[in-house]
Amino acid sequence: MKLNSLTVEVLNDLYVNRKKSLQDIADMYNVSRVAIYKKLKQFGIRQRTKSEARLEAQKQQKLPQQFFDINERFFDDWSSDMAYVLGLLFTDGCLSKTGAVALSINDKDLLEAVRNAMRSTHKIEQSNHQKSLYIFHFARESMVERLKALGLVSHKSMVIKFPEVPFEYLSDFLRGVFDGDGSVFFDKRNPRVQLVSTFVSGSQCFMADLENNLNKLGLPRRKIYKHKTKNGYSYTIAYGHKDSISLFGILYGNIGNGIFLKRKYKRFLEGINRS
Repeated sequence: MKLNSLTVEVLNDLYVNRKKSLQDIADMYNVSRVAIYKKLKQFGIRQRTKSEARLEAQKQQKLPQQFFDINERFFDDWSSDMAYVLGLLFTDGCLSKTGAVALSINDKDLLEAVRNAMRSTHKIEQSNHQKSLYIFHFARESMVERLKALGLVSHKSMVIKFPEVPFEYLSDFLRGVFDGDGSVFFDKRNPRVQLVSTFVSGSQCFMADLENNLNKLGLPRRKIYKHKTKNGYSYTIAYGHKDSISLFGILYGNIGNGIFLKRKYKRFLEGINRS
């Protein structure tokens, strides 16, 4: 076939509808890939992004990597699950320079719940460096850009900022943050074995906004404690027994079928039953 027979209608059908690659079309017309690229520009047909092209190649088994499904619009609209997963990513997530997002936690069941909420078939892998750590990751360009718009950044530990979360979903986001960087335990120094709950962050501004939002939800003001760490500083707020029970109500009061880390939930219940 001659290149001058490649009309806009034919190219649109091959490239857009039939998902042929530039190289596939170039081979059909015995021309270079660049020649087909120029035709795309000439006809005003949008070229697929690298991410889209890679995914299409995986679907057609042109690449050795397995293709994984995922709801690419998961972070587009606020929901209880979306807010919770966002809270986890802001604490235990990582955005690499290559555009991959990874969520690393030591509870495989929780990662499976997250994966199911995102309608993903991605594998949950065990860390090569820590046997008790599991990793769920994805690299869809549209999802990464949305997460960046929400405030997720690379090397976030000391610079992450509290995002603008609709009040309706604030408790879900905070539950994700708590399951990522919060803790609940019993103060053994107290003869009554009182419940204590804490939040910790390497970002001072994130912690300040976190404390302020918890106050808006009914918890008393708390001093933010600064601690020296190997890589800088960490910031902590803590709540005693009575306020920890109030925190339980905030995090789990309207949970429905929402996602949560079971062991922390059970620890709260144990403390409430001892009251």
